[in-house]
Amino acid sequence: MSLVAIAGWAMAGGLLIAVTRLRRRLELVAQATHELRSPAAALSFAVASLRREAGGLRRALRFESEIERMRAGLADLDAAQSGRRAPARPRTVPLEQVLRRAAAGWRPPADQAGRPIDVRWDAGHAWVRADRGRLAQALGNVMANAIEHGTGPIEITAVRKGPRSVRVEVTNETARTASRRHRRAGRGRGLGIASRAVQEAGGTLKVEQTGAGTTATVDLPLVEGLE
Repeated sequence: MSLVAIAGWAMAGGLLIAVTRLRRRLELVAQATHELRSPAAALSFAVASLRREAGGLRRALRFESEIERMRAGLADLDAAQSGRRAPARPRTVPLEQVLRRAAAGWRPPADQAGRPIDVRWDAGHAWVRADRGRLAQALGNVMANAIEHGTGPIEITAVRKGPRSVRVEVTNETARTASRRHRRAGRGRGLGIASRAVQEAGGTLKVEQTGAGTTATVDLPLVEGLE
């Protein structure tokens, strides 16, 4: 048998092994998606039921944003089997409501760490065109990053940036040693996901570190005519 034929058989064998491994990975993704979808639906029903209970609204708000975020992640996991990302489904949403729900979801772990979250809304009636789940991903990841890698109180402010856009800032003191570990570990997917979600809504995400701390700034265009 010639060397060319041997090389061809070896290449074919390697390709067959790669295809088998890929099929196995896709099946594992499909199984994971299946096993996550039912609990996510059960949680959604539980939170909807909680809303109807006396005094349950405040507790329900702690979960709603993260459930929206979970749904977006599940859609992406499902689409990943075809080598793509789930398309965004934008609609007109009240940004203050989405922001306060995201903050409510992260307030318990922040309080447990002795790091209160303070939300100051000075943007009036601000409506944006965005996929609600993607927006929950963006705000949730930014807040999670502040809790995990910062110190001190977390301040969230929202103001108008001119007549056609709104700015949300999430500020906290910087934990420098944690920040260095974060970079060495090669992590940071959360901020990448957040940035992509904000871009899909026509906005920008910028993270800046100063001597005093870290500020994540989200700028989003407003839907005109809804004041």
